[in-house]
Order: sequence, then C-alpha cells, then structure tokens
Amino acid sequence: MIHDEARETFDDREVAVVVAAIDTSNLASRVVELSSRVARRTWPNSQLHLVHVFRSSSFDRPSSAGIDRGDLLDEARSHLDYHVRSARRQCTAPVIAHLAEGDPVEEVLKVSRSVSADLLIVGTHDFIGLERFLLGSVANTIAKRAPCSVLIVRQKQRPYVKVSGDVGR
Repeated sequence: MIHDEARETFDDREVAVVVAAIDTSNLASRVVELSSRVARRTWPNSQLHLVHVFRSSSFDRPSSAGIDRGDLLDEARSHLDYHVRSARRQCTAPVIAHLAEGDPVEEVLKVSRSVSADLLIVGTHDFIGLERFLLGSVANTIAKRAPCSVLIVRQKQRPYVKVSGDVGR
C-alpha cells in the first residue's frame, strides 16, 4: 500500500504537457478550445503550449506581393497572442506561446520534443484529391512522427441533434 500512495503523490506533482498547433484557419479556435479543456480537466498539474508556425518558403509567400516580411511576422505574432489570451480565459494552466518559422511539421515536432509533450493536438482540413497531393497532410505527418500521443481535431460535419429517450421503442 505504501508504494501505491507514493505513486499517487508523484502523479499529483507530475506536470502534464499539452501542445496545441494552430494555423490561421477557423479550426484554430476549436483546437484552442479543446486543448484548454483537456489541460483543465484531465491533469491537476498541466501546461499548455500553443505553437503557430510562420511559413517562410517562397512557395508559401509570393515575393512580388509587396508585403513586408516584418509585417507578416507581426501579424503571425498577433494571431498567436489572440489565441493565447483565449486559452488563458478557458483554463488556469500556464499557457506558453511558441512562434516558429519554417516547415509546420518540423517546427511543431521540434517544440513537442523540446517541452517533452505528453499530448499533441492538431487540426486537419481533410483535403482530398489534388489539394492533398499538393499540400500533403500536416496532421497525418505529425501523427506518424510525433514523440507522444496525437489528437487530431476536425470541423464538425453536422450539427448536434439531441436524441429523445424513447428511441428504438
């Protein structure tokens, strides 16, 4: 029995690390909401890390657009800060922001490893056909290579419908 009590005490002190990867889509708010709920309800001691990756390759950013790179980085930081404030309103766990630049898969995995993530939460756009061939699946690649468990968040496909208690009678 003493061993079990010692284990319970250790588990209570252990910090669970949740990493949530957000992009600029509408799905980012859902990822933040779900990751905040997981951090708040699942572990008594948790940290929530939000990661936003600024894609910097010439494929991602048209060079002739005349937009200053610094302005784009400021916009990315502002987007991340907005979601950090949202997460802090939804949970009491410490929320840490990570703004990275480069390939989303590599940067999200790098942050996950550096903070010893216990759970990684990412959104997926469920691209099909040519879009998936050209863009790949960031969520799928992360899930295959992550150092921890991964929760993939999708948009709800249909509204919730309450089922009455007398179904099937």
